[in-house]
Amino acid sequence: MPFFVLVMFLKVIYEAIRVFHEKNRAAKPEPLCVGCLHAHVQYAANARRAISCAYGGAVRSMKLDVLYCTDYQTRNVSARSRVVGFVREIVPAE
Repeated sequence: MPFFVLVMFLKVIYEAIRVFHEKNRAAKPEPLCVGCLHAHVQYAANARRAISCAYGGAVRSMKLDVLYCTDYQTRNVSARSRVVGFVREIVPAE
């Protein structure tokens, strides 16, 4: 009987430690770069991601999760139409 009680006590302790570790492994929030226009994000099969920033023409690997960025531009905004050429408006001939 005392052996059974000891085994049950150890099982309860083991389950408490397991639950504590699972709570600590909660999902992290997505970094700011995931929604940025300048970011190149690669998703791996094991739920890891590799993020590179392409702002300014150079591709830089991001080794940390970015919480704030001065050059952030959201991907969901429609592209601005730009005027191409030198003439802004064509004047009709008289």
